[in-house]
Amino acid sequence: MHYPKLACGLATIVFPFVCFAGQLTIHPTTTLSSETSNNTSAATSFVSQSNGNLGATNVSKVNMHTLLYSGASTKIYAHLVPWFGQPNHMNIGYSSTDPAQVKRQIADMISRGIDGVIIDWHGPNNSIDQAARLVMKEAEANQGFTFLIIVDKGAIQADPCSTCSSQEILVRQLQYIAQTYFSSPAYLTIGGHAVVGNFDIDLFYNIDWNGAQGALASRPMFIFQNNDGFSHAVSGGGYSWVMPTNSDYGAGYLGSFYSTGMSFPGKTTTGAAYKGFDDSLAAWGSKRAMGQQCGQTWLQTFSEINRLYDASRQLPVLQLVTWNDYEEGTEIESGIDNCLNVSAGLSGNLLKWNVSGNENTVHHYNIYASTDGENLMTLASPTATLPPLDLCSY
Repeated sequence: MHYPKLACGLATIVFPFVCFAGQLTIHPTTTLSSETSNNTSAATSFVSQSNGNLGATNVSKVNMHTLLYSGASTKIYAHLVPWFGQPNHMNIGYSSTDPAQVKRQIADMISRGIDGVIIDWHGPNNSIDQAARLVMKEAEANQGFTFLIIVDKGAIQADPCSTCSSQEILVRQLQYIAQTYFSSPAYLTIGGHAVVGNFDIDLFYNIDWNGAQGALASRPMFIFQNNDGFSHAVSGGGYSWVMPTNSDYGAGYLGSFYSTGMSFPGKTTTGAAYKGFDDSLAAWGSKRAMGQQCGQTWLQTFSEINRLYDASRQLPVLQLVTWNDYEEGTEIESGIDNCLNVSAGLSGNLLKWNVSGNENTVHHYNIYASTDGENLMTLASPTATLPPLDLCSY
């Protein structure tokens, strides 16, 4: 039997022992159930979808920093959309305003090596703001884990003031963010300034960003989208995103973005890693899609970083796009399907196995010994395919 771990991590093979050389005492350290049951913060009831989202499963908890170049000091942030549980969004089996769910999400992120979370925020005093407060509380409970706010264009669109200008609304919302979130010890600061992003605001509104920054006593550091973000008024840096209509899985866009960031050495570059994109199940979808390539799209986004950065030229921040946008098929919360299959069997005392799929999605294999098929002890954890393993050698 085989149980491939997904999300570019490890594969698990379990076999009962058939012989022993000398004395071998099995001291179980885990169980088959724990190695195969849902170990993510995705709802256990969540099943695979046609847009490529993987049903809740058992994923690798290998630290995501291992996908980066040697000596990387990059901070990895997961982009969180905290609007699930609302009637105008897909039912994925949990509510973003459930404190227990937020606790599970932060614990899951930390278990995968993620350093913090970027919250897609839609204005004050609503369910998304309520969820953001829960994230803040949970971040504060985990030392070293930080968060920041990205103001979505939807925050301005949903504001109840019909006579206010977009400038007035944004300033008022930024003041609310400063009062509510900046004082948190877990809020991300760079150079002593709280970091605030925005999503698509400039595409829909004419904003005087100098005026917006000047209206805040704390004078936060703003980060803006894409290459133009680095030269934007009052910009402290730029961040990249997934471009689903690009035929090269975004490689050209990302390469251009990183090169632009390098020409602004005084500003913060926030890279992007993503598994793919598919908005076919979103109520607002326009049939945009970027294939996952069985985990290769995910790995390619890291390869683009590793091609340009190294220990002497660091990428400061990496954003995972996204943690849980199930509607646009970018979520990694439930895992990434690497389409890997392991065919294993015994030939006398030899354990042999073959792999179908791209083995570059595997960090290492775990081979367990068991006397009852449920209680397991790690026998070997090879990082590459082994020759036939003589079980009697143990």
